[in-house]
Amino acid sequence: MYVTRPEWDKEFRCLAGDCPDTCCAGWELPVDQESARRYAAMQGPWGRRLAQAVVEEAGEYQMARTPSGRCVLLNDRGLCDLYAQLGEEALCRTCRLHPRFVAEYGARREIMPGLSCPAWAKLFLLRQEPVRFLTEETAEEVTQYNDLDAGRFFRLYTGRRQAMELLQAPGMPLRTKMEQLLTLGEKLDETIENPNAVPGGVSQAYRKKLLGLEILTPRWKELLETSASGSFRQDWEPLLEKVLVYDTFRFFLKGVYDGRVLPWVKLSLFHALVLASLVNRCSSKERLCEVIRLYSKEIEHNAENVERLHRAFCRRSGRYGAAGLRKAMEELL
Repeated sequence: MYVTRPEWDKEFRCLAGDCPDTCCAGWELPVDQESARRYAAMQGPWGRRLAQAVVEEAGEYQMARTPSGRCVLLNDRGLCDLYAQLGEEALCRTCRLHPRFVAEYGARREIMPGLSCPAWAKLFLLRQEPVRFLTEETAEEVTQYNDLDAGRFFRLYTGRRQAMELLQAPGMPLRTKMEQLLTLGEKLDETIENPNAVPGGVSQAYRKKLLGLEILTPRWKELLETSASGSFRQDWEPLLEKVLVYDTFRFFLKGVYDGRVLPWVKLSLFHALVLASLVNRCSSKERLCEVIRLYSKEIEHNAENVERLHRAFCRRSGRYGAAGLRKAMEELL
């Protein structure tokens, strides 16, 4: 198995009880069936506690939550009792992997920590040097091969490398990079979308689209409703470039499976454009990191939200076509 991850992943450290927004509260906490069976077979005090903690509904399992939305295994110090007492190997798959996203393409596995994590968001976004990705061969055997087109995978893998080089090229304005990334997506899909004129107000329409998705926290809704309009600050460009690098690594190769990379490219550009519309009130890079982190938590960690946005960007015209994104770039950057 070949495993690729950002070089800085080796420096990542969980903030544990010092985390300002624990990953054990606020959202659903799925438990994989293997872990659920293991918990059900456990004896003694922990067997009894886990029997009450794991909830089954329609054949799927979750950790129960308190009325405030916290996992019932999270103690008053913000630490997991299960981890503290039985170690990491006792955790379910979700808790072992979080905050990392994992994707597999045949004999290749790709790992990216999520920007919803405060520690990773600062580590990834505030570093000035370009992002490097390291690939290592492990002794793990490939037990499940994905049904993918090897030729298409190589073409998109090569295209993603071009995109990464483009996004991290020094001295090029952010808007130019975004326009060229969109053009690359069109080229790879061998598609030129409907170039007809798009009505104005695209950035406001994008924000309205987000308000129509599932919303996890009141803070996110308030941010979408109250962020001030105004000129985008050029000194924020390096952080949004990092967001584009992150999204390109995460989403670009999904086109291997659904046959089109352009909608995933458009989704990545949409993320950066929405963030550009939300950062005018940010007084520091740390505050901007918090806005990006909240966006990741609300959108990226909700599979239904990602799917609804992806379906929108499968359109070939209007505000969600390539022309719409170019119009949004004019409005915001």
